[in-house]
Amino acid sequence: MTKHLFQCFIFSVFVNLWLSSAVLAQDSGTPIAKEKIETLKTSLAEQQKNGASSARQRLAVKRLIRDAGKLIDANPTAPNRFEILTIVFKAQQRLFEMDDSSRNREALLETCKALVKAPKKYADHRFEADILLTQTELARQGADAETRLAALAPMIDRYRDTPADARMLRTAMLMALELGDPRMIKNIREQMTDRFAGDLDMINFQREKLGGQVFGAPFCGTFERSDGQMIHLPADILGKTTVLYFWTKEEHGKKDFDGLVAHYKAHKADMEGRIRIISFNVDQLPDAGEKILRENGVDWPALHLPEGRENRMYKTFARKDTAMVTLTPTGYAALVMAGSTRKKVGDDGTRDHERWFQSSLARDWSRERYVNQLSSLFAGDFFIIETEGEFNPALPPELKSISKPIKRTNASVPEKTLKEIQDCFIKSPMRYRATFKETQSAYQKASKLCGKAIASHPNAPDLWIVRNRLIIAQLGLWKLTTKHSYYLKAVEESKTALDSEIPKGADIIARFCLAKESLRDPQAEPEPIIRDFVQSSGGKSAPGIALAAASLLALDVADPDLHEEYRELILSQHIDEPSMWTYASFLLDRYHRYWIFRVPFTAGWSYGRRQQWILGQGHPDQFERRFQAELKTLDGKKIRIPQDCKGKWTIVLFTHSWVENEKSQLPSTVTRYLNPYIDKRALDDTQVMVAVLDENTWPVEKYLEEKPLGCQTLVVQGGLENPLVQQLGILDEDQQPNALVFRPDGSIALVNSGLTMSRTRSQLIPNLIDRQDEESVVALLESGKIDQAKKLILKIAPPFDPEAVDERGRKLRKPVYNYMHIRARAKTYVALEDWDAALADAEEVANFLTSKGGWMSMRPVELDEAEQLVEMIRAKLKPTKK
Repeated sequence: MTKHLFQCFIFSVFVNLWLSSAVLAQDSGTPIAKEKIETLKTSLAEQQKNGASSARQRLAVKRLIRDAGKLIDANPTAPNRFEILTIVFKAQQRLFEMDDSSRNREALLETCKALVKAPKKYADHRFEADILLTQTELARQGADAETRLAALAPMIDRYRDTPADARMLRTAMLMALELGDPRMIKNIREQMTDRFAGDLDMINFQREKLGGQVFGAPFCGTFERSDGQMIHLPADILGKTTVLYFWTKEEHGKKDFDGLVAHYKAHKADMEGRIRIISFNVDQLPDAGEKILRENGVDWPALHLPEGRENRMYKTFARKDTAMVTLTPTGYAALVMAGSTRKKVGDDGTRDHERWFQSSLARDWSRERYVNQLSSLFAGDFFIIETEGEFNPALPPELKSISKPIKRTNASVPEKTLKEIQDCFIKSPMRYRATFKETQSAYQKASKLCGKAIASHPNAPDLWIVRNRLIIAQLGLWKLTTKHSYYLKAVEESKTALDSEIPKGADIIARFCLAKESLRDPQAEPEPIIRDFVQSSGGKSAPGIALAAASLLALDVADPDLHEEYRELILSQHIDEPSMWTYASFLLDRYHRYWIFRVPFTAGWSYGRRQQWILGQGHPDQFERRFQAELKTLDGKKIRIPQDCKGKWTIVLFTHSWVENEKSQLPSTVTRYLNPYIDKRALDDTQVMVAVLDENTWPVEKYLEEKPLGCQTLVVQGGLENPLVQQLGILDEDQQPNALVFRPDGSIALVNSGLTMSRTRSQLIPNLIDRQDEESVVALLESGKIDQAKKLILKIAPPFDPEAVDERGRKLRKPVYNYMHIRARAKTYVALEDWDAALADAEEVANFLTSKGGWMSMRPVELDEAEQLVEMIRAKLKPTKK
């Protein structure tokens, strides 16, 4: 053996021995001195820029590796030894670049094997080693593109919630793009959106790498107003559509600025309470451009943009001036990635402002009722609204689910005073129909009455009831007007409330407000603040009101994961508590769930179709509510719901007296959509009931004599004052019927809001029932009851005979079945091993879903399963076709 080979052998054995001992050691020793680690880092940096000969450089790198190895050998249990192992890894990469030998390659891979076993906190150190090791192994195996992509998923999971999480997603995205897998790209994009929604580096990465596409991102940051106050985005703008206008006083921007100002003045009255504009001047003017704004007669808040065009938010969201960045009521902007050149401009080449205003005012997000609902929720109105019965000063809403009645004394705030204050806060759905001025006046009246009560009864033991309502009134005014002074008053009142005696649980509103204030600190770490807030209220056992507050705080900082965590806790543990009815209904609303963190982009025909398809899929509510009611028919007969629903699917449509409203969609919902569906259905298991929220039934009775709906009509006593309105979240019942769907066993399958889900009702309810048909068939197949499954599905969707004729000898048209029924029939044929029939149905389902994918320019989630079913059946048919 030559001297050189012997040295190589000794070097390789040495590396393997100390790496093995390092990996097996426990992390219980004394940390290696930072100075020694820094010395190695400095040495590595010097080697990378060393101008010596190649031989001397190789020798120096080997010496560095040897010195690092000795340090690990001397400290085998040091918890920070992985930092040194990282230096070894980088040094060996350098050595391999200089000498591409099998010896150096194997040594590098051995280091990788040791480094990937580093604990979670060293994920950043082990990341490159893990990637290199995985890809090298796949290359050795001759893995194809599909296998290489399959290896990405476990790696992404392995690095989730580690310091290398974002790097892993970016690397995985680049690999998925290189290998051209649209499903993997979509999956990684969703993870980027969920976990790094406001991360500027991630947003810019997507804009640069995913050319020509559109994605959503929240605008997160803290900015100084021209008056010296700070504005926290998106927290301060939640509830309304907001336009961030990046402009310049320079000549190239003057025409656009003048055009926007003119159109804003023309539409200002229509925008009140619905759409706001916030100014960012890019010229770094001392007053943030406020003087120019006021001289032009506009009241937009003027925010400073530090560094002007070099500001990271500008370079991420605007990228040019002038620019209009439109944010949804949840703070999300639609960003066009690199490669798109589409612009909305007028005939003279400038922005078409009139078109923008008309389009923005027509959007669902900007509708007055929709905006009012969100602003009310984000202000916390539901914390103090009484949802059932009269307001009880001894047990106000914020204590109802967590405490016994408090003892009232002569020193308490008079009951009349408390009720007068409480009456200022309007229940839904009327709160969402109040005009901007009406709502503002109600909050102002509440504030005035609260101030008077505090002055008159400063030592009342229940003064916290007044202070809670004052805090909510100030937050409500802040949400309505965006005036920061209201928010500051709410913060001060919260501090005062917590300095006084206040029952446990009643302090949540004040602490919620102060948590908002803590999140405004640019250096704040949002997640610990929100988790501490919940922990101080009882952790996962915290009352519903605290979890609701936490989920709202998560929206303030655009954290989808944290919001979802508290959403699930609320709906799994507190969904039936009266104090949570309003907020739980919001959390269950499909439309809100669809849009809350979604790309706010509606241009083009495909986006509306995607919404229609996804919202109408027919999945039942994720969490079930308990509900019972006793209503009366028009002739006075009592009907108990759901007990008297006769074991059928029961669709209860809650509506106001539709006779008085020509815009009401109730008649067409029943006669055009639901009745034909029920008549066509093979099973006699579905019925419709109409429940009128108006005790004056004479107009309804007269209408039904002339135009019967063909279903039973019930009366809801008390109308909108009946607690079921709050329990079910009934909204917009004066124009759109709200649907409550019971399964045959009496459980609730679906509650459908008239405010947000009117356009998909005709699809959603039939799809809900048809999807349950499929699940029933599959359940029978999985339990081995194939004959029963066959009997059920062939009754629902009997096979078509192409030779069949009617009584006059004419060929019959092939019936149109829901693809869910056809899929269930295909699975039944598979169980019966009738492969030809199974293939025909499976291909029909796959073709239908493929056509739907083209219709909305998006691959349906269920298409993967459909294609796999087709492939499986074809594989079964191959032997018989030979």
